[in-house]
Amino acid sequence: MAEKKQSIEMKRVVMVKAIVTEGFKDNLVKELERAINNIDNQSAQLDERSESYLESLKKKGLMQKAAAFKHQMDEEKAKQAAAKTDLTMKIEEAKNLQLGTEFVQGPLEGPVVVHVGDNLYKKVGGAEVIVKDGIIQEIREL
Repeated sequence: MAEKKQSIEMKRVVMVKAIVTEGFKDNLVKELERAINNIDNQSAQLDERSESYLESLKKKGLMQKAAAFKHQMDEEKAKQAAAKTDLTMKIEEAKNLQLGTEFVQGPLEGPVVVHVGDNLYKKVGGAEVIVKDGIIQEIREL
């Protein structure tokens, strides 16, 4: 009777890279613009809600609490403004990407099966998936 080889499934990081095409650039810009619109919408909602809350605190004579709340809202607005500036810069970078180059989209976790006797570092070491317009072109084991 043959001896059963022990194995286990583990997770490893797989880096996804896209080959830059006009379609990729257009989609990336649209995605970044949507993120800016989301920030704008959240900011408008925050302003609306915070103003009425701030007024109610002032009417109740809770000036210290109102000042602390206003400070907190100012910090949040500054964070949103910084995020919006960052996204705007990324839009400009996306528009200037060179066609045919590789753009790092980010990491994903993927499963890998390891067996007794495997080199763990090679098995769970990094891998890259190269896509072009969403279609896998290449898988690189690092």
